[in-house]
Amino acid sequence: MNHVQSSLAPQPDLAEAVRRLARANALVIGDAMLDRYVYGEVARVSPEAPVPILREEREIAVPGGAGNVVRNLTALGAAVAFISVVGDDQAGSDLTGLIGGQPNVEPWLLVEGGRTTTVKTRYIAAGQQLLRADREQTGPIDARLAERVLRIARDAMAATSVTVLSDYRKGLLGGDLAP
Repeated sequence: MNHVQSSLAPQPDLAEAVRRLARANALVIGDAMLDRYVYGEVARVSPEAPVPILREEREIAVPGGAGNVVRNLTALGAAVAFISVVGDDQAGSDLTGLIGGQPNVEPWLLVEGGRTTTVKTRYIAAGQQLLRADREQTGPIDARLAERVLRIARDAMAATSVTVLSDYRKGLLGGDLAP
């Protein structure tokens, strides 16, 4: 019982690690996604099928996947270089704008022609998620693009003290990049 109690006590090592992270230069390599949240109200059920009808009221979009890791690191004060791949679509453009607009982030979002940017859309009413719809492509990125990611990563590692690999199995890591 003493072991359990002592493990729940404040950890000075953890607090110090968080303080050091605020001065860190981090590199995040991973699958960027666009997380969309559609909020609304349900007042009736569809006559076509037994499903609720959501009257959309507002929508927000934020970086998800490895992009969320970047947001969390910068919230703790770290400066972050972020390497990922997006598609040549509107979602990729939106995600690039969101990540590029974050303070303390050096984005390296490479565009792969013909690729679909991962988008996860959550529909929410009365604080309850009704549905999540995913649009994604999970195959590996092009071999030439993987070589470019590796070159950028090698250069970035020389200037960073922490490297995070964030693999959501959307095609960036794996294959030639991180078997």
